[in-house]
Amino acid sequence: MSTEEQIANIMNMTNKEWKIEEIFGRAKEISKERKFTESIEAIVKLNVDPTQGDQNIRGTCVLPAGTGEEIKVCVFADKEFHDEVRAMGADYIGDETVLKEIGEGRIAFDKILATPEHMQTLKSLARILGPKGLMPNVKSGTLVKPDDLLDAVKLSKQGLMEFRVNDDATIMCKIGKKDFTEKDLESNLDALLTAVAKKRPDSVKGRFFGKSMVKASMGPTVKLDLQKYQLMATASTA
Repeated sequence: MSTEEQIANIMNMTNKEWKIEEIFGRAKEISKERKFTESIEAIVKLNVDPTQGDQNIRGTCVLPAGTGEEIKVCVFADKEFHDEVRAMGADYIGDETVLKEIGEGRIAFDKILATPEHMQTLKSLARILGPKGLMPNVKSGTLVKPDDLLDAVKLSKQGLMEFRVNDDATIMCKIGKKDFTEKDLESNLDALLTAVAKKRPDSVKGRFFGKSMVKASMGPTVKLDLQKYQLMATASTA
């Protein structure tokens, strides 16, 4: 294929909206081969105003095929839970040593789970944890009741992902790796968009989803046909 034909092929693929069953094949086809395994990213533009409290969309979902990355979890809970959370896959237990390392800016984990009893200790480190998105809170599923702690650890290790609109009303998430099968990527994207659709607030009139695209980390974007999820979002507030 000539250079001109390659460019025409890419433009055709990036201008058209593709069904979820087709989109990852197209995204992989127009992404160059790299010396590393790229992430696959989802970009979701919503018709919301994030400055309005009920339209600052955020939530969590479990990616059925995982993230393709090992998520290291640190748990702050009473001693009676330590053996159980370790058995469930927790990588670190929050103790005085971990607190000291956080204070020094040495953080070896990707997520903190905490029970309410330990939040006062963590609040003293909010200036460090907050900017890194590590401060536990209910909406992100990281501040949990003791009875829910083991499930939270299990889900976090399996691929529990947080999503949130930015100031531009856009959600951007990594949903897997380029070497995932198209079916696995499809199931992950479906899980994300289904979770987002259920977050549509009553105050949003008309179309909830603006547009959505997927891409390899360093590749061009491919547009997704959102009809299925528009209908799902409408039904969620009917």
